[in-house]
Amino acid sequence: MGLCRRAVFCALAAMTALSGCAPQDPYRAPQFAFLKSYAGTRDASPLLLQNADWWSRFDDGVLNALIARGLSGSLSLERARERVVEARATLQAVPGAATLGLTGSLKAQGSDSGANRNETESSLGFEWMLDPYGGRRALLNSTASQIDTAAAELDAARLLLLLNITNTYVDLRNSQRVLQLRQQELRSREQTLGLITTLFEQDSAIRLDVVRAEALVAETRANLPRLQADVQARKDELAVLAGVQPGTLSIDLDRGAAQPSLQPRPALQPRPRMAADIGIPADLLRNRPDIRIAERSYYGAVADVGAARADLYPQLSLSGAITLTAIRGAGGAGYYFGPTLRFPALGSHPQARVEARAARARQAHTTWKATVLQAILEVESALVQYSASLSAVQSSERTVRLYREVLALTKELITRDGATIRDLIDAEQSIALADITLAENLRVLARNFITLNVSLGSGSSYPEKPAAPPPPLPARTPVKGN
Repeated sequence: MGLCRRAVFCALAAMTALSGCAPQDPYRAPQFAFLKSYAGTRDASPLLLQNADWWSRFDDGVLNALIARGLSGSLSLERARERVVEARATLQAVPGAATLGLTGSLKAQGSDSGANRNETESSLGFEWMLDPYGGRRALLNSTASQIDTAAAELDAARLLLLLNITNTYVDLRNSQRVLQLRQQELRSREQTLGLITTLFEQDSAIRLDVVRAEALVAETRANLPRLQADVQARKDELAVLAGVQPGTLSIDLDRGAAQPSLQPRPALQPRPRMAADIGIPADLLRNRPDIRIAERSYYGAVADVGAARADLYPQLSLSGAITLTAIRGAGGAGYYFGPTLRFPALGSHPQARVEARAARARQAHTTWKATVLQAILEVESALVQYSASLSAVQSSERTVRLYREVLALTKELITRDGATIRDLIDAEQSIALADITLAENLRVLARNFITLNVSLGSGSSYPEKPAAPPPPLPARTPVKGN
């Protein structure tokens, strides 16, 4: 017994001495030299970004209902949530430093003489793995980083869902608006055709004018089926994004079908003013899931380096077992206890593994910096596009007002021979083109507003309602024997 104690003491002393030589590289969060503001907002006061529900600035109840439905029913989010559960379970499955095991057996033996022998045996074993070099701790840190990565991937999936729902909704409203404009254009051209037909019957117009007007009516009518199909396709896409089959979405997508935009509308159709809350560049570290994923990947790579370095040194464990045996009613007991010292295998080149993982960690750090730079570029580009689309909408609305005035004046003059039929047709074509251009610019403005907020990472951590528990796995059907 004294020899056992001396062996344990010597092993612990040796491990303690070696642990003093083990290198320690504590993790340091990567740093980036952010500017105080974005290039497009140098004159603005820096503010922290707090714009989690940016889509609410559209002031659109239908859109809000769609997003609520998508956040609770999206299959992509459900899959991402399960990855978080898997990562947490993986961490819990990492063996502990100390383990305890219990085994038992019962044997019955017979012979030709008819003598039987029953034998029972039970054993209680334990093992305690010392970790002076932090190998197990590094493994736990690496596994924990997978939980953070899975959580960031869930935020990324949520941000992508917000992007897809809002963009598709904007496209739906644009298709509905263009369809409405084409229908109005059709009615206007049918009225013009009636006017020209009347003038032709009065010998005030020629047959060419009538045919040209008929061709314009036919051309306008031919555009309607495609636009109607576009509207239905957008509705089906929104249903799938919300996690239901097309045609089963219990949200009326025809109610209040107005394009989201910035500029004030008439009193019957108010438009909210959407101001982008962009915050400061450093907010990207907190809000952009891709940056958090890159940082956690770097953290995991650093932990892997620590685990590889721990493999350079011997591993000490203390183990033992107590065994009880009974044969034909006679019992006995035995036990053992002692240290186990494992040395690195010869020829395994553990130092090469350390260098390889260190190189992988440096690559992860470079990836993190590149991700941050790309995020800043996306925000700066989105700011430029957003500002340009604001100006484009303002110019388009002024163009529409002027062409409507031209059309009204032309209709007034044509009855007094102050304008030709060709002038009337040109005025109608100009107003139709101006209306379509305005609708497209409003669509681009809304999408640029969405892109800007998504590039800022806004809404990635938007709180969700608690997810419903997963359905139970189907019961296994028993297989009948032949």
